[in-house]
Amino acid sequence: MYRLTNYVFGFVIVYLFILEAKMSDHSLILIALALSSIVAFIAFLWKWITLDAIKSVIILGTIVLGFSGWYPAFALIFFFVTGSLFARRNILFRESNSLNFVPVFRNYGRRDGYQVWANGFWLALFCLGWFLTGSNGFFIAAFTAIAAATADTWATEVGTYRPGKTVNILTFRPAEPGEDGGISLKGSVAALSGAALISLFLLMSDTVLPEYAAIIVLIFGLTGCFIDSYLGAVYRANSTSFKIPKDFSDGGESGFANSVINWLSTGISGILAIIITYVFY
Repeated sequence: MYRLTNYVFGFVIVYLFILEAKMSDHSLILIALALSSIVAFIAFLWKWITLDAIKSVIILGTIVLGFSGWYPAFALIFFFVTGSLFARRNILFRESNSLNFVPVFRNYGRRDGYQVWANGFWLALFCLGWFLTGSNGFFIAAFTAIAAATADTWATEVGTYRPGKTVNILTFRPAEPGEDGGISLKGSVAALSGAALISLFLLMSDTVLPEYAAIIVLIFGLTGCFIDSYLGAVYRANSTSFKIPKDFSDGGESGFANSVINWLSTGISGILAIIITYVFY
């Protein structure tokens, strides 16, 4: 499935480059392609992504920078780097302390193309929507999708590092740290911090009334994190079964379910941001 996503978005890039983009856009798209390629290969050498995921990272990075500009690209890089560093820190901590605990949906291996598009699919759509329409709603939604992904990742990685009390978001009964639907005070504060930092990138852009836009990103980025936890709790409570693609490599059925939930939560949070933007902004 992620390979089909690569093909579709790759075709869209070529189509827009040839038929829709202006001369000034061509330069930025080519710069985006070059920089995204460098970032992807560095991430592969650092063992953050799989070989197949290189294509997905290049395509996503080209779309974000080439069609929406530097600030969304900086926000995306911030999410990717901080999330990977937090995960690496957790690995080293557990190895040095001989701990067997890891979040139940992760094997802490390289991220594959499914995980890239789980967090980046809606971001790519929103960036393309902004390029084609110039609507602030799509631009704000793009930042919101990044904020939701950042909030969720920080909540998991920070919340499961020296974990404290964790409860199920549906029942508020004790839950294992990293369990689907589990939330903690530590993780929630991390989620708020991650969404807030992403909103700062929007403040630096030339968006009309950036302060109000940043508030939308903060609110719905954090909301996206709790939507993710809620969907995870529902998945766990109902024992929903997913057919795992043969080329999926990050955590078995629970890992694939987590990717689907990530995809849903970033999309819902971004769409809510668009609605609120059109109604009140």
